[in-house]
Amino acid sequence: MKIGRNIYVVLAVVLLASGYLFSRYYKSVENFKPKFGDVVETIYGLGTVTADQVYHLKSGLTLEVRKVFVREGDVVKANAPLAMLDNSLMRAKIEGTVTAVGSKEGELVAPQMPIVTIVNLEHLYLEVSLEQQSVLRVKNSQPVHVSFESLRNETYEGIVKSVYPRDSQFIVKIDLQTWPDGILPGMTADVAIVVGMKKNILLIPLRSIVAGHVTRLRSRKKEAVPVKLGVVDGEWAEVTSDNIAIDDELVIRKLF
Repeated sequence: MKIGRNIYVVLAVVLLASGYLFSRYYKSVENFKPKFGDVVETIYGLGTVTADQVYHLKSGLTLEVRKVFVREGDVVKANAPLAMLDNSLMRAKIEGTVTAVGSKEGELVAPQMPIVTIVNLEHLYLEVSLEQQSVLRVKNSQPVHVSFESLRNETYEGIVKSVYPRDSQFIVKIDLQTWPDGILPGMTADVAIVVGMKKNILLIPLRSIVAGHVTRLRSRKKEAVPVKLGVVDGEWAEVTSDNIAIDDELVIRKLF
């Protein structure tokens, strides 16, 4: 008799647990309908701030550095004196900030060794390296949205200036309309290049896609079906396969 009562207790616990799990599952899913809408096609990359004007003072001969007139951090005008090499006074070719002084007074410098480096911090651009499939869709004058890591609440607008190869890399040069204060060469930014827009296309939520499938509810029948996707933005995806219709419902697990 005691064993029989224990079995009933176990069955009751199993039924209660099953009911609880069913209730949790029922409450953790929701149905979502596809929609027709517009979506912006963007290509994302990491941009590096680069100076457009850089001048390296070098010598073509082995000479003695008799005098250095600048220090790192100095802002100089074009034609300002930089260094005296033997009896020759060397002057700046551009306006900018001295970012490196590579030689001290009394030293001998070898040919083509940088003695002073000047960077114009007012002439900047962003440089993005993209893989081949993405760069094929990038063209001059396409709009660009830029966000710097320390300025996440601000978005800066720019355009694609040029696309070119370099040492088996594919480089996109981007000009910004305005630059935030304090930005220096070598800093990085998140870049979104707008390559096009599709209008009035069938879209489904990205949350509905699991391993390339969605759970479709049609005529009260629920089944997992594969989907082919086109353009994807941060929340929605274009459906290019013909097995999803505007009247279907998609079963989506809720986010807690």
